[in-house]
Amino acid sequence: MPDGTSVIYVFGEGPTDIGRSSDLEPPHDGVVGVLTHALCGKPPTMLVQRRRFATLQGKGLWQKVRFAKQQATRGRSVGAVFVVDSEGGSKELKHKSAQLHKGRDSYLPEFPMAIGVAHPCIESWLLADASAIQRALGLTVTPAVPNDPETLPAPCKNRTENPKSKLAQIGGSTKQAPSAEENAQIAREMNDMPLVRARCPRSFAPFADEVERHIRPLF
Repeated sequence: MPDGTSVIYVFGEGPTDIGRSSDLEPPHDGVVGVLTHALCGKPPTMLVQRRRFATLQGKGLWQKVRFAKQQATRGRSVGAVFVVDSEGGSKELKHKSAQLHKGRDSYLPEFPMAIGVAHPCIESWLLADASAIQRALGLTVTPAVPNDPETLPAPCKNRTENPKSKLAQIGGSTKQAPSAEENAQIAREMNDMPLVRARCPRSFAPFADEVERHIRPLF
């Protein structure tokens, strides 16, 4: 690990959330790491270690968060970030949020860990910034995006009208979802966090608060 750098463990569900690389490197890939870096003021000393959170057969989400925190503390990191999709409505959002808090608080509560539930999925956060989408995808005009992307149904509830499919449609793709690389590029172009907070008040705003409270002071 280079001198003067600090490692954050980033836990998520797949390539869009955390990126594809398992190497220790700057947070340029994976939506969660990129947005965490931005919310911390883009410190040049931040490195991320990406991990897909463990399945842990028969265990609840809170136990997966606890295990992730154990991994982070044993990996010589200074903090951790854990994000999941709600994949549902208000009930699922509330339940998963409670599970994340329980898991985080059950092990070394003094160790810095930011938690978040993207609602209904992390692409909702990307949909909040039309200008970033335009720059990332090389569009000639700023696309029309939903004013409240968190009200869109989860992909598992509606395969054609959800945040993933909306982003794909904006990019001119017939796929059901953009690629992980396209999503990461949108995240890298996002520079108006107050806008994203305003358009995603139920999930991004609390996540941003978590990062600014627990992770940003480390840099």
